[in-house]
Amino acid sequence: MTATVFNIASLFEDASPAAPVPVPLGEPVSTVRSISRISSSRATTRLGVWECTPGRWVRQIKQAEFCHFLSGVAIFTPEGGDPIRFEAGDVAHFPENSAGVWDVVETSRTIFMVYDEVRAS
Repeated sequence: MTATVFNIASLFEDASPAAPVPVPLGEPVSTVRSISRISSSRATTRLGVWECTPGRWVRQIKQAEFCHFLSGVAIFTPEGGDPIRFEAGDVAHFPENSAGVWDVVETSRTIFMVYDEVRAS
C-alpha cells in the first residue's frame, strides 16, 4: 500500500491563481485558489487544498466530497435544508449531487478529498 502524502504549505505554493467562482450570487464575487493531487491508491480520488474569499455562490461540485476547514467561516445552505455554519476545525462530508449555496463570511481554507466517481441520478 502506498499512502498519498502532501504538505499543505508547500502544496499551496503551487496552487492556481485566484479565479472568480463560476456561479456568483451578488457582490462581492468570491475568488478561489486550489490545487489537488490524484490519490496514489485510487485514480478516481483527488486530495487537495482550497481557499475562497468572501461572497455567495452556487456549489458546483457534483462528486462526493470530504473536507476539513483549516480557517475562516462559511455557511452552506443545502437545497431545501437549513444553513450549516463551518469554521476552523470543522469536518464535513457532502454526498454526491449535494446542491446548495455557499456564503463565505471570512476567507476560508480547507483540505479536501473528492471522489470522482459520480453515479447517474
